[in-house]
Amino acid sequence: MTSNNPIIFKKNRIKSLLPIFAVLFLIIPQSAYSQGSIFGTVTNSDLSTPQNGQIMFYGYLDDTDEEIRLDNSIGAGYDAGNWFDDFQNYLTEAPGNPYDYHFFNIANGESAALSKLIPNNSFQQEDIQLVESAGWPSPPQEFTGAALADSTVRLSWQRTDGITCRLYRRPALSSGSFFRIDDPSGDLSNPGVTDSIFIDSMVDNISEYTYLIIPIENGIMGVYSDIITIDSRPPTYLCGDASNNGAINILDATYIINYLYKGGPAPELPGSADPDGSGTINILDVVYLINFLYKGGPEPIC
Repeated sequence: MTSNNPIIFKKNRIKSLLPIFAVLFLIIPQSAYSQGSIFGTVTNSDLSTPQNGQIMFYGYLDDTDEEIRLDNSIGAGYDAGNWFDDFQNYLTEAPGNPYDYHFFNIANGESAALSKLIPNNSFQQEDIQLVESAGWPSPPQEFTGAALADSTVRLSWQRTDGITCRLYRRPALSSGSFFRIDDPSGDLSNPGVTDSIFIDSMVDNISEYTYLIIPIENGIMGVYSDIITIDSRPPTYLCGDASNNGAINILDATYIINYLYKGGPAPELPGSADPDGSGTINILDVVYLINFLYKGGPEPIC
């Protein structure tokens, strides 16, 4: 006899769906499903599971890296064999639009690339198996930056022949996406900056920003660099005035030499003793000051 009681009918319907829920529970990693709109497992080429801290990844949509998501962005990450990314823009994209992710195991050098089209459903599982890699470009060393008196931020790094750099930024208070600043359109055919300096003129001079670099070599994208935080407020000191006496003269070059080689006191305002704007104080700053003072060289650019 069929019951007309709606409560009994509802209970029977729920019981009929339990096997389906059980299958979903077994198939989909729970932590990943609850945190990411795209997710899956990650294994090494030998099917072993990478340890936490070994996997780095980033992704972007629509064949453009104007906006990228990292494994350390809010809602994204790698944990105990599972990766996930709650890329909100992914959820609003039309089915059929392309997306890309790049995965790196920094412990064994293996990597993988995921390049597909967004499906009709909101959530998608993509399991990643890393493969042995011929190598990817290493991120640049000595990546640093500082706010300048002209209301810009100067970024610098150690240049490597054959490697170009794409630069990305987000507000320091944000834990979300990074946005490309050397080419805001995110043109993937643009390899980025070819030298070792980039001037960011699109800062508000009151906020802190975080920056990173992705190196490119022969079209291959490498793992992203250390993330640095820069206060965009212009300096209040006189650039090049290492002795802090209110003027730029030979005493400043002498002050730097004494500090570097004779155990003299450190500059009270370290940025003032970095007239070449490299982010470090060394003999090149002395040479820079002498060229400025006596040989018509460029002004200090702390």
